[in-house]
Amino acid sequence: MVNTIFLGIAIVASAIFLIQFIMSVFFGDLDTDTDVDVDLGSVVSFKGLTHFCIGFGWYMYIAKSTAIATFLIGISIGLVFVFILWFLYKKAYQLQKENKPEKTEALVGRECTIYAHDGIRYIVQVAVNGALREVEVRSLEDKKYQTGDCTVICKVESGIIYIQ
Repeated sequence: MVNTIFLGIAIVASAIFLIQFIMSVFFGDLDTDTDVDVDLGSVVSFKGLTHFCIGFGWYMYIAKSTAIATFLIGISIGLVFVFILWFLYKKAYQLQKENKPEKTEALVGRECTIYAHDGIRYIVQVAVNGALREVEVRSLEDKKYQTGDCTVICKVESGIIYIQ
C-alpha cells in the first residue's frame, strides 16, 4: 500500500514535469519563478516541489522500504534534484545576457584597428558591448594612419572620438 503511494507521487510529479517541459518547449517559458539571487523563493517553488517529488517518489518506490534511513536517503535525493534544478536555472539565466549600451566615453583607452580613412576621418574597428563595431574617429595630432594600423582611442570630446 505504501509503495503504491510513492509510485503515485512519482508518476504525478513526472507527468507534471513532462507537461511543464512540453509547454516551455512549444509555447515558451510561461513560469517566471527564477531569480538571479540565491534566495529561498528560487528553490522553493512549484517546479522545485515537482522535482523533489520526482527524486523522492521514484527512490522510495524503487527502495520498497519505509525505514527511517530510506526516508532520509529519499529526502536527500529529492533535495539533490531541487538543487540541480536551481543550478540549471541559474546557469540558463546567465545565458540571457542583457545588452547594456556602453557610453562613448567608455571607449577611451581601448585598442582599435584602422579600417578605412578619408582625409582626417578614420573608420576603426573597436570592441563595443562585446562585439566588433565600426566607429568614426579623428586623429588627435593629425598623424596619418594606414589601413590595418593599430592604435588607441585617447579622448572623446563633444561626441567626437580621437585616436593617438
